[in-house]
Amino acid sequence: MPGLIATVAGTTLATVFSAGLLALPAVAGVRRLLGRRVQAPFARDRLERNLVLASAMAGAAGAVVWADLAELLFGGGALLADLLLGFVAAVPLGAVPWIAGELFSGASLRRWKGLAAAVAASCATSWITYALVWSPGVRRPLPLSPEIPVIQLAACAVAGLGAAWSYLAVRGEPLESLPGEAVWLERL
Repeated sequence: MPGLIATVAGTTLATVFSAGLLALPAVAGVRRLLGRRVQAPFARDRLERNLVLASAMAGAAGAVVWADLAELLFGGGALLADLLLGFVAAVPLGAVPWIAGELFSGASLRRWKGLAAAVAASCATSWITYALVWSPGVRRPLPLSPEIPVIQLAACAVAGLGAAWSYLAVRGEPLESLPGEAVWLERL
């Protein structure tokens, strides 16, 4: 039981840390930019959706590179990159498609619900893949074997794409295309 409490506490602290230091500044910057921008660069169509999905993949690749570099630089053993990807990168991976979607096509009707859905999907997927692939009871490949980054990229890609599809499903229409009454009713 003490091991479970330590795991839950560590997961909670890592999530709060990554949300506060890594995702919150980007979310605040997007919110400020949306308030000052006149028009969004893209319409909500297939191109914009594919750009959001591509940004989720780019975020996953970037997270893997940074986690592996941190492991090489700080020498945290074979578990440092896995812990970073499983717990610290989960919230920023969820924020990447939200940021891309809001920047590409403008503010959404349910933008905060979309962000919450994306972060929840990313966190749940990251935690589940960590438990299935990297938990202490699972047999690991050798520390510098080439399949480790491939496995990490696959796990992060699943988390990033899950976050992107969750955001795309929840976000709703762009605010500019709706009458004021519809926006007012949604915010009730």
